[in-house]
Amino acid sequence: MDELLSDFLVETTEHVDAATMELVQLEKDPGDQALIASLFRHIHTIKGTSGFLKLPRVGRLTHATEALIGALRDGARVAPSHITLVFASVDRLKTILAEMGQSEDEPAGDDGDLIDALEAATNSARLEAATSSARLDAARLREALEPRAETGAASAIPNPSVETHASGGAGHIGETVRVSVGVLDRLMGIVSELVSTRNRLLELSGARNDEAMTSTVQTLSSITSDLQDAVMSARMQPVGRLFSTLPRLVRDLAHDLGKKIALSTEGAETELDRQVIEIIRAPLTHIIRNCADHGLESPAERAAAGKSETGLVTVRAAYDAGQITIDIIDDGRGLDLERIHAKALALGLICEPDISKLADQDLFQLVFTPGFSTAEGVTKVSGRGVGMDVVRENIQSIGGAITLNSRRGRGTAVTLRIPLTLAITPALILACGGMRFAIPQMTVVELVGVGGGFEHSIQYIHDAAVLRLRNDVLPLLDLAGTLDLRRPNAAPPLQGFVVVLRVGLARFGLLVEAIADVQEIVIEPLVSTLARLGVFSGQTILGDGSVVLILDPSALMERAGLTRLAEDLSRLDAAPEAFVPPQEKTRIILVRAGPGPLKALPLSIVLRIEEVERDRLVAADDAFVMAYRDNLLPVIPASGDVARDRKSYPILVISGAGQSMGLMVEEIVDVTDELLDLQRESAAPHVLGSIQIDGRIVEFLDATHFMRLACPAAVARGVNRRLKILLVDDKAFFRDMLAPILAAAGYDVTSAGSAHEALSFLRKGLVAQAVVTDTDMPEMDGYNFARALHRLPGLAELPIVALAAQATPSVLAAAQACGISAVAGKFDRRALLDSVARLLEAAQTAPQDIELRIISELAA
Repeated sequence: MDELLSDFLVETTEHVDAATMELVQLEKDPGDQALIASLFRHIHTIKGTSGFLKLPRVGRLTHATEALIGALRDGARVAPSHITLVFASVDRLKTILAEMGQSEDEPAGDDGDLIDALEAATNSARLEAATSSARLDAARLREALEPRAETGAASAIPNPSVETHASGGAGHIGETVRVSVGVLDRLMGIVSELVSTRNRLLELSGARNDEAMTSTVQTLSSITSDLQDAVMSARMQPVGRLFSTLPRLVRDLAHDLGKKIALSTEGAETELDRQVIEIIRAPLTHIIRNCADHGLESPAERAAAGKSETGLVTVRAAYDAGQITIDIIDDGRGLDLERIHAKALALGLICEPDISKLADQDLFQLVFTPGFSTAEGVTKVSGRGVGMDVVRENIQSIGGAITLNSRRGRGTAVTLRIPLTLAITPALILACGGMRFAIPQMTVVELVGVGGGFEHSIQYIHDAAVLRLRNDVLPLLDLAGTLDLRRPNAAPPLQGFVVVLRVGLARFGLLVEAIADVQEIVIEPLVSTLARLGVFSGQTILGDGSVVLILDPSALMERAGLTRLAEDLSRLDAAPEAFVPPQEKTRIILVRAGPGPLKALPLSIVLRIEEVERDRLVAADDAFVMAYRDNLLPVIPASGDVARDRKSYPILVISGAGQSMGLMVEEIVDVTDELLDLQRESAAPHVLGSIQIDGRIVEFLDATHFMRLACPAAVARGVNRRLKILLVDDKAFFRDMLAPILAAAGYDVTSAGSAHEALSFLRKGLVAQAVVTDTDMPEMDGYNFARALHRLPGLAELPIVALAAQATPSVLAAAQACGISAVAGKFDRRALLDSVARLLEAAQTAPQDIELRIISELAA
C-alpha cells in the first residue's frame, strides 16, 4: 500500500474515532462550543487531506458535513437531527475507509442522499444562526446606548475569559513515533525466540559446573527479561481504547430500544496486550447489548419500580493478581430464574428432579448453553440464542474465564478474567505417562501431594476419583487416562501430585505423576491436526529443545464431564452441622515469621510470592528496599525477630492503597480456606487477633499496619487506587521538578506541556482526580484553561490548584472567578502537597463547591 495512503487511513481513523466520542458528548451537552469547534477541526482535517490525495468522494462528504458543523459553530441551535446526520456521515466515512484499506483505492459510490440531507440541514441552520446573530447585535446596540458607571476595581483584575498570548514558543509536546503493528508482532516473535534460547542456555549452564558460563548466562537472562518487559510495554495499550467505542454503542442501543441508558467506565488507564484487546472487543460488545436489551427495563417500568428512568451500565477494568478483570454491571431487572428454569426444561437440558436441586449460581450457568435465550421474541438486538456461549468460548480460548451473578430487581454483573498477554506466560511443566505437558500457571490454585508420604489420599465415589481437601471435595481427572497414555488394563494410580485448577467458579484436580519444572514459556499456535483434539491450547519449546503441548483446563474439564460438580460429593463431610457456606470463607496464606505462632494473611491481597536473595535487599531505616520491575519496592519484616542471616527470604508482594510493598517472612507453610472468626484481639499493632486452624493458634496479621509503614502517603489518602494528577506547565524544568514531588507522595502523574494538550488529554478520556496548572503559559494561560476545563462534560467540579509566583490581589481574584480551588507557590512543596491532599479529601466527602483558600505564603 502507498505510504501516503496508509498514513491517511491511520490518521483519519483516529479523527473519526475522536469525532464519534465528541458527538456522544455533544448530544448530552448541545451548548458546548468547544466540542463543536473540535468536531469542526476533525472533519476539516480529513477534508483537507482527502483533497491533497485526490479522494473526491471523501472530499464531497466531509465538505457537506463541515458546512453543517460550521453553521452550528456560528450560533445555530444544535438539534437531535443534526447529531443524527453527522453520525450518519461519520459511519459512512468508516465504511469508505474500510473499503479503501482492502482495495487501496477510493471505492465508487454515491452519497448524494446523505449530502442532500446535510445541505438542507445546513441551510436551515444558517438561517437560524443569521436570525440569532441579528437579535444579538440589536441587544448589544441597546446595551451600548445605555449609560453605565465605571468601576475602577474591575480594571485591576485581568479578564479570565480572554486568551493571553506570549512571545514564547509553544509548550513542550512529548515526541512519539508511529510504528506498524507488524513491526511490534515481529519484535514479539524475536523476543519469544530469545526467551526460548535463554531457557536452553539455562538448562546447559545448570548441567555444567562452570562458574564463568553460569554468570554470563545469568546476565543474559536478566537482559532478556528487561527486553521482554520493554517489548511487552510497547504492545500494551490502555483499555480505554476498547472503551472508546462504547458510548456510541450505548447511544445507538438506547435509541433502538427506546430506553434511557447511561454509561460509566472506570479504569480506562489499565493496560492490556493489543492482541487481547482485539479478541475481547466482540464479547464485550455482546455483553453490553444483552445488558441494554435483557437487563435494563423501560423508563416506565423503572419508574414503577422506584428506580431512576435512566438505566446505568458500568464497565470497570482493574489489575488482579497478574490478570485483568473487566466487570460489566447493569442496575436492571436481573436474571429471571423462573424463566431460565422453564427454558432449561423445555430444551431438555436437565430434568425436573435435578434442576430443583441446583443453586441459583448453577442456574445462571445455563445461560452459556448454545441456543439458550429467555427473550420473548427475536429483535435486531438479541433473542436468537446465539451469543453467550460464543462469548464464553472466545474468553476461554485466550485462557480467561467468565462468571455471572445476578439479583432479582437489582441487576446483573458479568466478570471477565483475562490474561495480560498471550505471547509469554509462566507455566507448570507436568510429567505424565513418559511425556511432559505445560499448563498456564494463572489457572493453578495449588499443588497437593497424594499417596505414600503425603497426608492426602485419593478416594472413590461410585468409581469416580475425588480428593478431600480441607473442607472441600474436588473431582479428580487422571491426565494419563484422559489422554490414553496408560497401558491397557493398567490400574489408575493412587499416588502422585494433584494440580488444583480453577475454571470460572469451578475447581477440580488434575492427577499427574510429577512436577518437572516451572518456567516462562512462549505460546505457539497448534497445527491443525492437533487443534482438532480439543484439549490443547498451544505448544511450546522448552529449554532442552523438546516440544511440549499446552493443556487447556476448560477443555479438559468439559471432556471429562466435570462441568457440573456431582451433588453427592458434599456427603463426604463427616460433620454436616459444622459446614460453613463457601462464600463465608476466606482463602488465607499461612507463613512462619519469627518465634511464636504461625502468621496468616488473606491470599487475595498477595500479588506474587518471590524468593529474594539477601544481597538484593538494601537496608533503609528499620526496613529494606529492593529493585522490583523498574521500581523500588519497600520490604517490611513480618516480625521484628525475623532471622536476618539467611541467604534468601520469601517475599510476599502486597498491593493496597494504589501502592505495592513486600512482606518478608521465613517460610510459606500452607494455603487454606478458613472462616475468619478472630477469637482473641491482640495488643500488638501488627496483629489483628488470633484464630484457630486445625487445633493450632494462628496470629492474623494487619496488612494495613505494614502498608502504613511502607507507604504512609498513599495510606493517608484512604483510597484503594493511586489518584491521578494532571500537571500542566509549559516549562519542562517545572514539570520535571514537580512531577517527582507528586509521584513520591503516592500520586499517578500525567504531564502536559500546554493547556491545549491537557484539554486534548481530557477530551480523549484521561481520568484525573485533580489538576495542578501554572497560571502563566503561552497561547492559553491557567485562568482560561480552568474555565475551558470546567466546561467539559462531567468536569465542572474537578479541583484545580494554580501555581503562581506572587499572591497579588489580581491573581487571587482571577483564580476565584475562574473556579480555581487553591493557589500555591511553585517552590513551596509543602503548600502544593497540602493543597492537593485537602482538595481530594474534600472532593470525596463533600463534592459541592470548594471555597478558595490560600494555603501558605507564596514564594516571591
